[in-house]
Amino acid sequence: MLKERESIERTISSPCSSLGGASTIDGTTCAGCGGRIQDRYYLLAVDRQWHASCLKCCECKLPLDTELTCFARDGNIYCKEDYYRMFAVPRCGRCQAGISANELVMRARDSVYHLHCFSCTSCGIPLSKGDHFGMRDGLIYCRPHYELLDYCDTSDPVEMMFRGSESPPGYYGNTPPQHHKGRPRKRKLPVDDRSPCGELPVTMRMAAATLEADWSVTSFNIKEKNLSSKS
Repeated sequence: MLKERESIERTISSPCSSLGGASTIDGTTCAGCGGRIQDRYYLLAVDRQWHASCLKCCECKLPLDTELTCFARDGNIYCKEDYYRMFAVPRCGRCQAGISANELVMRARDSVYHLHCFSCTSCGIPLSKGDHFGMRDGLIYCRPHYELLDYCDTSDPVEMMFRGSESPPGYYGNTPPQHHKGRPRKRKLPVDDRSPCGELPVTMRMAAATLEADWSVTSFNIKEKNLSSKS
């Protein structure tokens, strides 16, 4: 709610670039619609004036006059949710820290990892390009420790249950596990890239391949000002 004869300032830090739009005339032209601001109050964002109803997210059209945060990039205004959905820096699947645009990363399914974070959950051995690994419940295992997992234990949640001739959960291969009497024998399974779960060779890529490297960080204010004091 706007308060008469009172200036309200909200300071927000956001990754943003310069904001385009209509130029201001005498400080009372809306950067959103280009019309003259004749309301008692207006919003000041990125050094431009806005009607309260004109400051909104360019994606979802959410009004931002009552929001605590808003973000600007490439001449567009975004709400927090849409900005992070479209431009947020990816985070490491293990330590959850941000990954810079020029940093080498390891990729596994839909997750990315720092090089030093991509290691076996059980023994901590680093996994390098060309190594093989397995995933279960979102955790990474080297091949020996993955093979020690109890595939038949359904008391713990797994990523995919298997039936009949399907592969065990988290292992890439199209051959069902064989049960032998006596000493277990080591097996080598063919890799099936179409399988939704299982062993895959480790891949190493540059994070810059999917990220923009020209991030800039500034801060801007959203203000409510009383125009009646100028009359």
